[in-house]
Amino acid sequence: MRHWYYGSMPNNMKDARLASGFLCLFCFTLALTFPGVASCASPLAWSAYDDSLSSLDAHAWKSDLSSLEHELLKHPKLRADAAAAERLHTAISLAMSAVDGADTPASRRDAAIAGIAKACASVGDGHTRINASPSLRFPVALRFYPVSSAYDATDYELRVYASSPEFAFLLGKKVEKIQGLPVDAVLKALEPAVSLESALDEPGAEALKGLALRTESLSACMDPFLMRGLGLADKEGLHLTIDASDYTVPETSESFAWSYAIAPDASTAIARRHPDTPIWYSILDTSPDTLYLAFRSCRSDAGTVFDEVIRTLHDHAEITRLIVDMRTNSGGDSRPGTRFAQQLSGTSLAKRRGGVVLLVGPYTFSSALMNAADILKACGAKGDPNSGNAVLAGEPLTEPLDHYGEVVRYKLPSSGLVVGRSSKFFRYSATSGLSPKNGFLSPTGGWLRSPTFGEYESGSDPVLDMVLSQH
Repeated sequence: MRHWYYGSMPNNMKDARLASGFLCLFCFTLALTFPGVASCASPLAWSAYDDSLSSLDAHAWKSDLSSLEHELLKHPKLRADAAAAERLHTAISLAMSAVDGADTPASRRDAAIAGIAKACASVGDGHTRINASPSLRFPVALRFYPVSSAYDATDYELRVYASSPEFAFLLGKKVEKIQGLPVDAVLKALEPAVSLESALDEPGAEALKGLALRTESLSACMDPFLMRGLGLADKEGLHLTIDASDYTVPETSESFAWSYAIAPDASTAIARRHPDTPIWYSILDTSPDTLYLAFRSCRSDAGTVFDEVIRTLHDHAEITRLIVDMRTNSGGDSRPGTRFAQQLSGTSLAKRRGGVVLLVGPYTFSSALMNAADILKACGAKGDPNSGNAVLAGEPLTEPLDHYGEVVRYKLPSSGLVVGRSSKFFRYSATSGLSPKNGFLSPTGGWLRSPTFGEYESGSDPVLDMVLSQH
């Protein structure tokens, strides 16, 4: 998986969906998952939208929506929650009405895709969503950044952080409106169509839900079908207002090398090295007492690298700190990570406060969340996640410890779109023995940090810098 957070951009929308951690890798390379251990499963692979979708008539799309409702009612949450099942039925009915009201095949397709996304989102489970990516995309990537570097910052700005070469002149620009709507209104329009955890609707979780929604918006704003279906784009393209001027970004199916808003002379932060390698490690030249482990994907073959890390820790007494970077890890097979945590428990680092530091954030999802909890437990945490020796640093996670997972994928009969739904509820608070106050793992106090746009542009990694400055 590519490193989305600090600068490498996928070359197509399929990779874009996979790379945005909170948008779920869903065990893309796995056919089976060990029941009760891994948080995802997949009998089908992540797919691409079929080019013939615009040829489907209203009857075909409504057939798909009926099939979707039937399948989603198998979700364990909906089997036990009549109100949730009724919300799904309402979402399906509204989607069918939108399909009937569309006046062209293309607008019918867009309305159907938006309706399917809304139906999946109505479940309130971050894993349940369309598991397919459009063949077309808007060639700009928009990302929210905090205005202030203070850990409790509440003001955010939307910036163009990557683009095709054609639109490189927009890089770094602050987006004021999309389709004539202020950014807050855009987020409100996106919310019904993005799959967020229902636990984010609990009182007191408003800030966390905002973080989750801003995270999801990165990929959603690149999807022409969804954006048009939600009224946030039109057949001409994505309309951005920047510095009081309007720009139209048309969709494209062409491959291109992404340009980034990182200054040309910026140094390469360690987190942006080896962007195509999912798991790698290095003893830091600038901090020879620190081993940095980039853990970007919960792969079934990760055990070999983990074994090397454990041997290195045992063989080099001068290493007194392990940093595990999971900020873009959206899941996969949790078993190697669980075994790694068990091995880690026997090291001296696990027995000293701050000997192990986990870099996390809203893209740390599914099996990655579970492995983070495994490591906290292995380092002595009980009850309060911060009661042990391992430290969380970065941003809060937006999936609770207790969550639905083990994804089952299926194809809708007419369109062939692949949709995934969860099939099992994981009580990982019981498995790990951790009980965060609001159900979500999060760094505390001075360990909370999110890079501003200026920091991103400079190529720095303030989260890692913050950790390295701690003694």
